[in-house]
Amino acid sequence: MKPPAADVSILDSVQAKADAHIDRGRPELNIAKDNTTFKGRLLFYIYHTILIAVYSLYSIFRLFQYAQNKIRVKFLNLAYNPAKTPQIIRDDMTKLSKLPKRISAILNFKSEEEEGGGYYGLLNDASELVTWTVAAGISSLSIYQYDGTLKGNVEDLRVAVYKKLTDYFGANYTPTFVIKVPHLNEVYYGLNNDNDEQYKLADISIEISLLSSVDGKPTIVELTKTMAELASKGEISHKDVTVSLIDKELTALIGQEPDLLILFTPTLDLQGYPPWHIRLSEFYWEPDNEDVTYAIFLRALQKYSTCKINIGK
Repeated sequence: MKPPAADVSILDSVQAKADAHIDRGRPELNIAKDNTTFKGRLLFYIYHTILIAVYSLYSIFRLFQYAQNKIRVKFLNLAYNPAKTPQIIRDDMTKLSKLPKRISAILNFKSEEEEGGGYYGLLNDASELVTWTVAAGISSLSIYQYDGTLKGNVEDLRVAVYKKLTDYFGANYTPTFVIKVPHLNEVYYGLNNDNDEQYKLADISIEISLLSSVDGKPTIVELTKTMAELASKGEISHKDVTVSLIDKELTALIGQEPDLLILFTPTLDLQGYPPWHIRLSEFYWEPDNEDVTYAIFLRALQKYSTCKINIGK
């Protein structure tokens, strides 16, 4: 027979008092508890101090590394300066064993407060890059800018590119160029020669493609939905949906993948660049640098000229 609930409560109270009395009668138990608490606090402060020390040392190391990288880039900019002379760029190219056929670059939109930043700074960076590419004898350039500022202001970019090419090559020898926006299927010839058939038929010195984040994963999603709809309607067979077909469609939407990708960004961040577009591309990135300079452009080409590309089977 179980005791009533009231009796159980009384028994628990009596037992608790008895245990407390026993503890008071055995001070070594209290000392052991105090020692355990003290050791725990001591370990906490030791580990906390170690973490602070590690963080401080890493911060100091990173500061010196940042300063070293910045100084290195400044020396490179002084050593390699084309001085708006295409012949100097051509001479630099003759020293390289090979050149890429197609190059791509990731540009950052820097804030107005930064040197060379803002909207017009971005236009200047893009037009400089186009000019160096033409002078190097490379006929294909794709420019990736995350939010698509360049894609939304093609007319301003056309003017900036034309002026920069004129500054380098002269008004009588300005190279021809075409700007493409693959996602919108738009093509712009030269400065304002959209209706000039002779310009369209002329040998184009450089083809410029403008890419943004919508050309990355969102394009894959759109293509997947389109193929799913076609398959559900019976217009294509499920067996027809192969890797080669997808690759062909993506190439038609975005263009061929570049041989060399140059990141003008302070960190190694692709920023949503089309992933299938760089399977065999060589990367070049200068840590802690986001300035678009000829020295970085040349260093990227120098690295590419010495690389060995192995294509797996």
